[in-house]
Amino acid sequence: MRLDAAMNLEIGNAAISLDGCGRTNCFVSHAHSDHVAALRSKDRNILASDETLALAGYSGRIAPLSCDGVKLRLLNSGHILGSRQLRAELDGESFVYTGDFKLQDSLTMKGAEVEPCDTLLIESTYGSPEMVFPERDFVYSCMARWIKRNLDIGAIVVLGGYSIGKAQELVKLANEYLGMAPVVESSIERACRVYEKFGVKLDRIPVKTDEAGSVMQGSFLAVTTPHAASRDFCKNLESLYKRKVACAVASGWALRYAYSADRAFPLSDHADFNQLIEYAERSSPKKIYCTHGETVRLASELRRRGCNAHALSKDSQMILTDFGEGD
Repeated sequence: MRLDAAMNLEIGNAAISLDGCGRTNCFVSHAHSDHVAALRSKDRNILASDETLALAGYSGRIAPLSCDGVKLRLLNSGHILGSRQLRAELDGESFVYTGDFKLQDSLTMKGAEVEPCDTLLIESTYGSPEMVFPERDFVYSCMARWIKRNLDIGAIVVLGGYSIGKAQELVKLANEYLGMAPVVESSIERACRVYEKFGVKLDRIPVKTDEAGSVMQGSFLAVTTPHAASRDFCKNLESLYKRKVACAVASGWALRYAYSADRAFPLSDHADFNQLIEYAERSSPKKIYCTHGETVRLASELRRRGCNAHALSKDSQMILTDFGEGD
């Protein structure tokens, strides 16, 4: 096996681009915009879930990816609807690319599957030991109490999350913890319709509808993109609606960065540091390569725990089968 810095995997006589478009065969792990370049490229053979294609708005016909002699399987990654890991096997050797993942169940997703493998390529967004999230149910409860407290005093509440994945989780939070349907903006509504098509029920009120117009005459909850959940934006809303507007964002980076919002809740679609370590231990790989994020820190921590781990270098080509005992 060979893996280069551009995330192109060579296995047997086949080459597969992992969340890129550098080869004819391309694996698309999920529908976030920074992972779907292959869907915008011509003449590519695509391996992706139906949910990913729907969320990405890809309605054209695709040529399926096929690699003679290589066994390819998709595993749930727990990140967003349709997100998948790629498992490849050839001549008794197995390789897994996690893509973006999390192990915890959420309100809209089951946690990632973990299977043993020989070589693991692991996403490392939160690969530093200080990036450990509170229990998800605790964060949900804290968010629900904060929302209710502000709604009870007649405020408008704005929750910000990425339009695909996080926003749908926030809608589900409003449904299950508060028994209410939030108003959602258009980009979020489009993704909500796809979630419902694949069996995730979401009670919400699309903006610019008669129902939304009626609800927005009083105190209400809105789920928006992070840009709208800022104090500057909400000051404009306060002038428009003549009432207090409270805003919050939901992001794992709330543990590290300050936001221009009233509150920031550490809710992420990615594995935190403890989950990254747990995944590596449960999959028991002979070799681990860390990509996308705090790769050097995570690789160092894994080596400290006895793993043969390396950060995926940006300026070198890595030959997986040749990484020796002693490197």
